[in-house]
Order: sequence, then C-alpha cells, then structure tokens
Amino acid sequence: MSKKDSGSDKDRPRSRANSELATPVCTYVVRHATALARGAWTASDALRPLNDRGHRQAQALVGHFDTGPDKAQSHKHASGALPKPTLLMSSRAERCLATLQPLAQACGLPIVAAEFLAEGSDADIFLVQVKELAAAGGVPVLCTHGDVILSVVDVLVAAGTRFEGPVEAKKGSILILETQSGSVESARYIPPDKV
Repeated sequence: MSKKDSGSDKDRPRSRANSELATPVCTYVVRHATALARGAWTASDALRPLNDRGHRQAQALVGHFDTGPDKAQSHKHASGALPKPTLLMSSRAERCLATLQPLAQACGLPIVAAEFLAEGSDADIFLVQVKELAAAGGVPVLCTHGDVILSVVDVLVAAGTRFEGPVEAKKGSILILETQSGSVESARYIPPDKV
C-alpha cells in the first residue's frame, strides 16, 4: 500500500504541472500618461515629459496593483487589486519611463527599456514578445504608446480574440491581455483614473 501511495504522490506534481501550463497569464499593457503637447516641446520627442496631470495619472496607476509584501497578495487580490508586478518594461520615451516610475518605486523593481514598446512598433512583434513573457510566467507590466496599442487591438480583433467590453487607448489606461497555451485568448480594458 505504501508503494501505491508513493506512486500516487509522484503523479500529483505532474497533475499540478499540467494544470499550471493551462493557467492563463495576464500581461498588463499601460498607455503612457499625459505628456506635454508635441507642439509645446521643442527638444527631441523621446525626451518629452509628463505634464502635471500625467504625473497624477502615473501615481494613480500604483493604486491598481498590489504593491505590498508577497504574503499580503491574497488579501489585496480579494479586494480587487491587480497582482503585484514582477517585471516592468517600457518604451525608451521619457513619458513611458516616467509613467512606470512610481510603480517601480512602490514595487522595488527596475524598469527595463525595450524596443518592441517604442512608438511605431509592429503589432505582430509586440504580440510575439507578450507570448514569450507569458510563457515565462510572472506579472509583466508594459508601458507603450497609443498607436502600438491600437495596432495590437486591430490584430487581436482580426484573430478573433474575445474582448470584455469596449477598448480605447486613453493615456494612463491599462489593457489586460490574457494568454493561455501560447495564444492571447481575451482582453480587458481599464480606463484611466480621473485625476
């Protein structure tokens, strides 16, 4: 009997591993917060900073996520907070980096700059990266530009991805992409806070 018991114990981790493979992974795509108007900025567009409202939006972004110690996560999730980020990635544009800065400080994480998040980036390349991040697990939060998000939405609509409600790409908003078995299965939009 003990041999059967130990055999069934060996089977249990495999079952867990198989169920974990089927568990959806969410990637949180943030559109950068409100920046100074292009026409009011004479230096490089990559250096264009957030305006006062944008700084408030960046601070408000922190409130959407669990930023407490790991042991506090289950309590906060019950109250509706998004899970604690494990990876922060951003376009190199100052307005994107500044949008994630308060969240980075709250979570104690660095911000990794990535070319696939740059303005004008290809949606298909973006989605390949999202699928790779999902395969790695964790809670990635990506900050990019409105044109990239709208292109991604177009590709996902054409692919038949399920959208939970309408999607916009307002500054400071979050688009949640749920990936399962290597495919983006659904998307949900969280509008920016009114600040």
